Amino acid sequence: MARVFRNKSGRKTVKPFKKEDINNMILICRKRKQEADDTNNKEQSFLWDRNYLLLHLGRNLAFRIEDLVQLKVDNFVNGGVYCREFKTGKEQSFELHPALKKDIEDYINRNKLIKGEYLFKSRNGENKPITRVRAWQIIKKMANELKISYPVAAHSLRKYFARQYYEQTGDLIGLKEMLNHSSETVTLRYICWDDDVKNNRRKGFYLG
Repeated sequence: MARVFRNKSGRKTVKPFKKEDINNMILICRKRKQEADDTNNKEQSFLWDRNYLLLHLGRNLAFRIEDLVQLKVDNFVNGGVYCREFKTGKEQSFELHPALKKDIEDYINRNKLIKGEYLFKSRNGENKPITRVRAWQIIKKMANELKISYPVAAHSLRKYFARQYYEQTGDLIGLKEMLNHSSETVTLRYICWDDDVKNNRRKGFYLG
């Protein structure tokens, strides 16, 4: 049985999304956008497209949700992304995977966004981004629809990136630096890499 992490206040620690769950959430967005397109509902089409990109960038950029919702067209230049972290004030700047660069460009073009406009625009006001709370409400609604039972929050997107990056590359030191963690131990705890994971991996390893 998997060990349940708890923080100092006794609450369950937020887990990374499981791969099948995040993929199903993205499928929900695409399906709802297609339904809106079929009925020529432009507002709903944009909202579900927006929700799709929120999940897609969340799982690929590893930005905190408060930084994610503040992204504008201007943050993406010459195949890269730039932002200043709200929590730490640190600057982040790096090149994007070509496929991710195209996904973002396609979204900007589909929705006719121009410089100065937010990617994740709210319906309230002229060119205002959705709030951190609203982003979580969007994610939570889809998580509930899929009956996800483990503890999740908007932060689960960032944790999903971290977990997938570590599993695919084994680059713990690089991941620690990306997340601005103080130690590799903190990073392993962050991605919920517990004894059960380690033991299952060991059990499945055989040299014949």
